[in-house]
Amino acid sequence: MRCPVISLNIGISQFFQLPFNVCLAHNLPVPLLRLYMYFWGIIYVMIRLKMIIGIATCLSFIYRREPRQAPFLFNLLRALFGVFEHYFEKLVMAYKQLDELQNYLENRLVITNKHMLDRLHSEGRGALLVTGHFGAVEYLPLSLAMNGYKVSMICKFKTNALKKALCEKAAEFGVQLIDASEPGVAFKAVKAIKGGRFLITECDEFSEWRFHRSQRVSVFGMILPQDRTLDLFFKKARVPTFLTLMKRESGKINMVIEFIADGGCERSVAAAAWKKLEEYIFNSPFQWYQIKGAAKFLLENAIEAEAENRKDTNLPDKDPVLSPSYS
Repeated sequence: MRCPVISLNIGISQFFQLPFNVCLAHNLPVPLLRLYMYFWGIIYVMIRLKMIIGIATCLSFIYRREPRQAPFLFNLLRALFGVFEHYFEKLVMAYKQLDELQNYLENRLVITNKHMLDRLHSEGRGALLVTGHFGAVEYLPLSLAMNGYKVSMICKFKTNALKKALCEKAAEFGVQLIDASEPGVAFKAVKAIKGGRFLITECDEFSEWRFHRSQRVSVFGMILPQDRTLDLFFKKARVPTFLTLMKRESGKINMVIEFIADGGCERSVAAAAWKKLEEYIFNSPFQWYQIKGAAKFLLENAIEAEAENRKDTNLPDKDPVLSPSYS
């Protein structure tokens, strides 16, 4: 089997999922696999400088509000390593044996505000768990399942091999994966929630946002049209909604659960979820792997810069159309 070759036309996700890398993910010990992926990640970004430019631009947006004392180059490297860590966790999740994964998480996982989910689970009620491309998000479904919760997740797959591996792994621990590229996503998702499952979806896949005609949201100090898909999901399901993040903390993974809304809430759940996630990104930008591509979207879609102390405009959208797109 050949060693990986970096093409100028291949994305970093597809590169790390080349057959040679998948084989190593099956066989290398976890610490060696991490070192291997960091090594090739550095080689990759030296060839694909566009990714470094994107991260540096996004960091500059974040630091306008939350300046860092460390040199910018140091922070840029930390952000790069955060991207590599995400893909390392993706391969570990897809290709390591389930018992190895469970042992790995049992030694690292802590949960903040677990009682919120325990109460719903004991009552047989479903919930909407909003997350982001933040921290060790790849481990979120398994971590929830290990604690006895019934879990569904909407996701996209970069390769068919990854889809097959993750679906087989998910079936082992009772997690339902809903492919966002297939028809009937909204129906499957609402049915899962009504069946007492916790549905996981992400709120920061900017390229998949479906814009409100009138509602606006602040993203790192820029005003953008707000995504409407999460609000439409919430209106159909009418269940308690939580921000649920897998924050890396000194060798541990902290599943942080924050309340967003109950089933009767009339405010924008999408705006509230993004606002909470944005605060975590400001505090730990190196854990947000969307940092590699968000700048392009923001520059292309920002309506205006946010004036100091300006409040977000949140006007009702009179013509919503359900067109779910998640990753």
